[in-house]
This record gives sequence, C-alpha cells and structure tokens, in this order.
Amino acid sequence: MRHAITETPKHTLPFVPGGHISSDMRLRKRWIPSTSALLAFESAARNGHFSRAADELNTSQSAISRHIAGLEDQLGTKLFERKGGKVALNSAGERLYRSVVLGLETIQAASLDVANAPDDEQLVIACTHEISHLYIMPRFEALQKTAGQPIRIMTFDYDHFDTLADPRIDMVFSYQDMGSRPEHRAVAFSEAVMPVCSPAFAKRHRSTLEEGPAAWGELPMLELIKSNRGWATWETWFAAHGLRRPEARGEPGFDNYVYMLEAASQGRGLALGWRGLIEGYLDAGRLVSAGPDFVEFNRPLLAVLTERAQHRSIAQNCLAFIRANSI
Repeated sequence: MRHAITETPKHTLPFVPGGHISSDMRLRKRWIPSTSALLAFESAARNGHFSRAADELNTSQSAISRHIAGLEDQLGTKLFERKGGKVALNSAGERLYRSVVLGLETIQAASLDVANAPDDEQLVIACTHEISHLYIMPRFEALQKTAGQPIRIMTFDYDHFDTLADPRIDMVFSYQDMGSRPEHRAVAFSEAVMPVCSPAFAKRHRSTLEEGPAAWGELPMLELIKSNRGWATWETWFAAHGLRRPEARGEPGFDNYVYMLEAASQGRGLALGWRGLIEGYLDAGRLVSAGPDFVEFNRPLLAVLTERAQHRSIAQNCLAFIRANSI
C-alpha cells in the first residue's frame, strides 16, 4: 500500500515534572511523533534504504531524511546505523519499530472498520499480525483490485484462534483447514523453510556457516516461544538434515515472528525463514540465506472461506487470486 506523506514542523517532547503525564490533552498530543515521520521511519526500516522509502511513499529522499532526523531529534536518540546507502535499525530503533508497526496496523484496521462501506460490501480477512504484515500487506493493492471493494484486516493471536467467532469474517488465514471443502480454501504458501541471518552475521561467521549445519552448535539460534500449531522448528529442520539440534544456548525467545526477523536482521542470530514471509527482508538485503536452501515441510498456510463468504463473489474472487498466486 502506498501512502503520501507531507512535511510537518518539528516539535520537541515536553518536560513533565516528576515524570507525571499531564491530563491536558494538548500536552499529551505532543508526545506522539507526526504520522508522516512514523510512516517514513517504518518504511525506511523495512526497506533498509531511505531512497526505497521515498519511492514507496511518493516523496523525495531528502524528505525522508528530514523526517528521520526530526524524529531522532524529538526522541533524543539515534534510530539507525548508516552504512553507505543502506540503513539498519540500532537497538533503540528496533524497540520503536515494533511498536510503530503494531500501532500503524491497529490504526489501519480501525480505519477500515469504521469505513462507510457496509459489511456486505467489504471483505473481512482474519489473520495473525505476522501474516498481515509479512504476507497480506505486500499484496494488499492486488487483493484490493481483485476484490473491487474495501478490504478490512482483522488480526488475532493464534492462542485465541479457537475462540475466533466474529460473524463478519469472510476469510481466515490458518494452518488448519477448519473442516472446509477444497473449493472453499486455497494454499497461500507451502511450508518451505531455510535459515537466514543478517549480512553482517553471515560475514562474521562465514567459515562456520560454510561447514554446514553439523558445525553450527556454537551459533545463536532465534526461535518462537508461542504455542506451536505444527509449523517447523529448529528441531524438525535439523532432523530433516539427519542431525539433532544442538543444545540451546539460552538465546531469548520471541512470541512474534516479525520481532524475531527484526532481531535476526540486527545480527543477533540465525532464524528460520518461511518462503512467502521473508521475501521483503531478502529483497531489501536485511537478511540473507545462511546455508542450505529451502526445506519443504507439510504445514501450508491456507486461506479459508467462512460459511458467510462461500457464495459471495468478492470472496470467491480473492480466493481465486490467492490460489493462482500460491507460493
């Protein structure tokens, strides 16, 4: 989705004595950076380039630079490490990025929720935050064009999947077929996984990575700690290579796949990358393959139509689009 951003005046954070937040709404508003600056920051972080962010947001590279400089000045800290034409988040930028992504997607979902189109003139898609951010958003314009009507994204956590019962939902992205008939579901992407890491991590551990998985015992391996719905893990990935996973070295776990990929892009360790979710990171050069190519597993991500949507042309058209573009 392309956004147009505008120039906004630079503000500084107000000082609140004793750290107490005033109830004055005008004062509270000053603590929130401008939407233009946050959009510039999110796009630059995701693309790894100010120039790519400028292209995406229909503005100039100098405008992106001014937004980022103003944001860093407002927050009193640097957010990026600059290396030639590329940029990478530092630890402060990584913390802000997580919240900005969640915030922007919450705003987008709420905006779609209160749009003028009634329920029978929009397509409601339910998926996790990770699927929304990594799979749907890069395809949103094409899906919107296919639907010909507004699309609303409703995010949920897999821990609450079994209680998902909103009657307005048309399509659910799930690793379960939900008892649906074949014509009412489509494979978004088959499960194919490979280890990925940042270019700096790959350079630093080049000799070890080139020796192959059997030599990776001393390398940090990032992993999800959320309830597993059957997707591949480091244990199953190593088993696919006839090996046992090395003993864990106390690396931190992540309850969100986007956060784990961000940590990997900052050079904190190896991560398992799913085909269909990591292309944006690979294209931006923020992640690279760490060794063996994709290994196929048997847990595809499905787009499943709810009973409400099975006779709606808008839903059938989008399902056909997903099926035709299956990865």
